[in-house]
Formats: sequence, structure tokens, C-alpha cells
Amino acid sequence: MRYKFNFPTYAEYAPTNTLIASCVQNLSAADPITYEASYEVGSICPAILHCVLNGIDNGTTANYAAGSTILGFIPTILSMIGTSRDDHLRIHKQFPILALLLSACNPSTIVAGLAWRTNTPPEDVLLKSGVQIDTYRRGKIIMVVIHGTAMAAAGVTIWQAVVLGMRGVVAFACPTWYNPLFWVLLGPVAHIIDFTTSRWCIGSRHRWSWNLSVLDGLKVRWSWVMRLKDMILTILALAEYVYGTVILSSMQLVAPLSALKIAVIFAFPAIFAKLVSVFLLELGPQDHKDSAPKPEHTLPSIPRRDTEDSLGGNL
Repeated sequence: MRYKFNFPTYAEYAPTNTLIASCVQNLSAADPITYEASYEVGSICPAILHCVLNGIDNGTTANYAAGSTILGFIPTILSMIGTSRDDHLRIHKQFPILALLLSACNPSTIVAGLAWRTNTPPEDVLLKSGVQIDTYRRGKIIMVVIHGTAMAAAGVTIWQAVVLGMRGVVAFACPTWYNPLFWVLLGPVAHIIDFTTSRWCIGSRHRWSWNLSVLDGLKVRWSWVMRLKDMILTILALAEYVYGTVILSSMQLVAPLSALKIAVIFAFPAIFAKLVSVFLLELGPQDHKDSAPKPEHTLPSIPRRDTEDSLGGNL
């Protein structure tokens, strides 16, 4: 509540900003002691919001409704352009930190995986090929750049969620600021549950090794646990998608231009995560130890006929 109705806001329009300042001043002047106590606990927030919404004209109200609609489409946009759980898990085999950062770049990961679900059973995801990149030469520099950029992208996503919670006003949860942040953090939480359960199901004493890609013959001990995990995470992702849509579409006093900027800020990290996933899992240069030419199979030498004849003649 401390940062609600403070400037700068996402309202943008000067009459609305003037009206916000007027409502805050009038409510605080009526009963300063009660206002201060209510301000600290946030109970005064609905009164300020009601005062502002009653004072703006119909045209401005329509603009703010358009802004709320744009915000409500952000989870759907991210689910269409973002990455999937399976991609994060395959990247986790070799680069756990990068996979966690990519999961923070796109909160609505599972919806995309639900729309274009593959036929790969969940217990076989760990057995699929992992990252395709040369980690011995130029690949090290590439991975350092990717890790740094992923950290910045995840930071931008979390920062935007915090700022949106502070400046935006949820209609049914006016004093709160953490709702968008909670929606964003559900992505990394789901990924942590995913890789923790998957590692626990690996039938190897090295299941908690940092780099699983160097282990040969990975096998899953409990397929039913992997399938149960997949079902639970799918339900969690659907709940996360609905939660994000409800929270963002309920944001009040957000102008359409500000909503478009917020959508772009959320979209760029998700696009980056998708590009990194495609590069590492499909287009990256192969590791030199995997791309080394295999030795040719040579046929056994056949003794020459003249040699056999000479041996037979000697006998």
C-alpha cells in the first residue's frame, strides 16, 4: 500500500493523476489519524480507488478497460511464444542454472506444452539428447554470454512484475503488490519441482550430480512417479495461467500505452528463452567429442592366391 497512488503511475493521463492526488488529499484531511492508520494496513485503498473511478469520465474509463484487456492477454501471449517444461528439463541436464533462469523468463510455460503436446512419455524426457553445443572451445564463451543474458532477462521479468504490482491496482485486492510477482515466481517453483522429482527417479547413485549429461545409461526407476509429477505440474500450470489472467486483467488505472509497454517487456525475455532453447537443443554446434569421425570398419585381410599356392607347394 505504501507505493499505491504515488507518482509515477501507469495512469498517464494528467486529469487522472490530478484526481488521484485530490482524492488522497481529501481523505487524509477528513480524518488524519484514521487515514494514517488505515494507510498502513491498506484498508484505505478501496476508498481511494472508488473516489478515483467515480471521478473519471466515460472515455477515460474505456481506455483503462482496454489497458486491463491488454494485460489480461499477457499469459496467453507468453504461452504461445515461450518454452516448455521438457526443454527446461533437457537443458537442466547440463546447465541447471540456465534452465532455472529460463523458467523465470516465461511464467506460462506449460500451456504451450499442453497445446502442442508431444508423444514423448514424461519418464523418457531425461533420456532424450540434451544440449548440442561444443563446451570445449568457443562454446564456453557462448555459454557465458547466454548465462549473463538469461540472468538479465529473468531480472527484467521479476522487476516488471514488482513494478506492476506497486503501480497497478487490482480491483479485488487493492492494497496488495505481490500478485504479479507471485505469478512470475510460480514458473521457477514448477521447474524446481520438476527437476527435483526427475532426479529422484533416476536409478543411479550419481543422480544428484551437477552435470547429468556425462552419465551414461540413465534409467528411470519409477515411471508412475514421473507420470504423476507430469499431471500435477500440468494442473499447477493451468492454475497459474488462470491466476495470471485474472490478476492482470483486473488491474485498474493502467493506460493502454503503458499496458502495451508492459506486454513487450514481458514478451522479450520469453522470446529470448525460446531462442536459447532452440539454439541449444536443435541448432547449436555439436560437441567435438560427439562429432569426431568414427573409425571405419575394415574387412579382414584375405590371403593372396599365390601365397596359398606357395605354401601348398612347400607342404
